[in-house]
Amino acid sequence: MVDNNETTNNKDNITNYDFLDLSYDSLSGLSYGKKLGGNRGITFETNPEKYQQLIEKSKTDKELAKHKIINQNPLNIKINKLNQEKFDFTVCLDTTSGLNGIDETKVLLEKTLRLSKKFVYISQINFDSDVILFKKGFKTNFSDWSRKNCHLTSNIFFNILFDFYKRGFIEDYIIYYTVPIKNSKDPIIHPLNSPKNQPAFNEESHPSKNENIKFKNIYRNINILITKNGFKKIDDILESTKKDNHILYDSRTGIYDDSTEKFKDKSNAKKNSIFGKVNKYLNSDV
Repeated sequence: MVDNNETTNNKDNITNYDFLDLSYDSLSGLSYGKKLGGNRGITFETNPEKYQQLIEKSKTDKELAKHKIINQNPLNIKINKLNQEKFDFTVCLDTTSGLNGIDETKVLLEKTLRLSKKFVYISQINFDSDVILFKKGFKTNFSDWSRKNCHLTSNIFFNILFDFYKRGFIEDYIIYYTVPIKNSKDPIIHPLNSPKNQPAFNEESHPSKNENIKFKNIYRNINILITKNGFKKIDDILESTKKDNHILYDSRTGIYDDSTEKFKDKSNAKKNSIFGKVNKYLNSDV
């Protein structure tokens, strides 16, 4: 990360900031960073026009002026002694779904983990439910959105983070859903024959759909919480993000023990078991 007058809105040293925001929308990400306990953040805007708009807004918005805005792709952040683990946490809202595949996701995650000393929080559109919705004749507008072409599922996130865990980058991680979609009447739900790149469903401008189909365990967002360096306030973060979360996987319950090459039940130190029985969340009916 390089500070210069052309790409920042002030000359403060990065030590004056306690979190990074790598969200698709800077205003939403910075606001969420405060919700997670941050005070001043550094955010990134790759679009020069949007960057200038944020700079102009920061001149009259005292809250926005507290933060640093950089016109740079966060994938190009260079990790060095000055910025490594200098931030309490990193927040990424709706960023990963817009990346170019799993490889870019791994690059972004590794950078956030090297820059953060406590935790990383990720939230994106949930693509786990696409197959279930397809079988019922539906899709979400986000699952058919051109700019969201990286359809990361919970299994993909798990595999990526499992590799980071075995490499010693992270301590624990939780994968969970938020914002239930209870039925087909929800405006996020479109019929399969609805055009691509559509906003919320509107019966006047979109093909008709059956709005009386009830859903079970269909959620709008999938969220990832990754901790480092002995950070223990995981449940506080979970509570601050959403109250309707549905946990899929929690490594505090069970994780791979590299020394024995077995999966260990963390809730019972004497017990080793197969993976399917180690983590209680994996046996849920999601």
